[in-house]
Amino acid sequence: MAKWKYKTSIIDLNAVIPPEKIACVETGMCMIDNVPGAGLDTLESLLDTEGKDEWELVQCQPHGGKLLCVWKKEQKEAFAS
Repeated sequence: MAKWKYKTSIIDLNAVIPPEKIACVETGMCMIDNVPGAGLDTLESLLDTEGKDEWELVQCQPHGGKLLCVWKKEQKEAFAS
């Protein structure tokens, strides 16, 4: 059975996506409309960087102007010879 290692990262959404592009309702659901190319490039770069280190994105959730992301990575066990 696989064993997993987990980590979290926090992204400042205001630095990636202009606040005026994010519309949230009382239930907490948010929609992003017409994200500028630079914002998407920043998010894609983060995903690519973590992916190169074998981290798999589990979930991202907006919270208080930030994006909380949870990542997992399979732990490789060293075998004794």
